[in-house]
Amino acid sequence: MINTIGNSTVPGAQRDLSATENAKSRLLGQLSSGKRINSAADDPAGSAIVEQFAAQIVGSNQAARNLNDGISLAQTADGALETVQDNTQRIRELTVQAGNSTLSAADRSAIQGEVDTLSRSNSDTLRNANFNGQQLFQGGSQTFQAGPNANDQITVSLNNLNSGAIAGTGSIDLSSTTSATAALDSLDKDIDTLNSNRATLGALNSRFEASIKNLNSQSDNLSAAKSRIGDTDYAAATSRLVQENFRSQAELSVQVQANANSKQVLSLLR
Repeated sequence: MINTIGNSTVPGAQRDLSATENAKSRLLGQLSSGKRINSAADDPAGSAIVEQFAAQIVGSNQAARNLNDGISLAQTADGALETVQDNTQRIRELTVQAGNSTLSAADRSAIQGEVDTLSRSNSDTLRNANFNGQQLFQGGSQTFQAGPNANDQITVSLNNLNSGAIAGTGSIDLSSTTSATAALDSLDKDIDTLNSNRATLGALNSRFEASIKNLNSQSDNLSAAKSRIGDTDYAAATSRLVQENFRSQAELSVQVQANANSKQVLSLLR
C-alpha cells in the first residue's frame, strides 16, 4: 500500500514529460532533415499527398526528356528532308535547262549525269534516315509518353517516302525536251510533298516544345506544393522547439517536486 501511494503521485508528470520529449524529437528531426514529414506517422494524409506529388513530378520530368527525344527525331527527319528538297530543287533547275533544244548531246549527257547522282543521293537519304535505329520514312510510327499519366501520349506517324513516292529518287529521263517537260510535273509534286512533310514536322516540333514548357511549369508548381506540405517551416519549427524546451523544463520541475512530495509522504507513513 505504501509503494502504491508513493508511485501514484508522479505518473501524470512522467506522461507529460514523455510527450514533450517526443515532440522535441520530432521537431529536431524536422529541423535536421528539412522535412516536416519524415514518416507516414507524422502526417498520414499529408504523407500520401506528398508521395502522389512526387510521382507526378518524376513522371513529368521524364516525359519532358521523352519529348526532347521527340524534338531530336523531328529535327533529324527535317534535316533529311531538307537535303532531299535542296537536291530536288537542283534537279528541277537542271530539268528546265534540259528543255533547251539547242543543247548538244554532250551537254545533255552532263546534265543527265548530275541529275542521276542527285536522284541516287535522295534515294539513299530517305532510305537510310533513322533516329536511334528507327527508320523515319518507311511508314512507321513512334509513340512518346508525353506526361505522367497513362493517357498522356503523342504518336508520330511519318509518311512512307520510299518506293517511288518521290520522283526525284528514281530515274529521270532528260534525253529530250519532251521528256524534260514531262519530268517537271513530277518534280513539282515532289516539292509540294516535301514542303507538306516539313511543315508537319515543324508543327510537331512546336507541339513538343509547348508540351515541354507545360510539363516544366507543372513540375515547378507541384514541387512548390509538395514543399509547402512536406518541408519544414524553419521559423515555425524553431519557435515550437523553444516552447517545447520551456515546457520540458517546467514538467521536469513538476516531476522533481512530485518525487520530493512522494518521499515526504512515505517518510510520514513510516
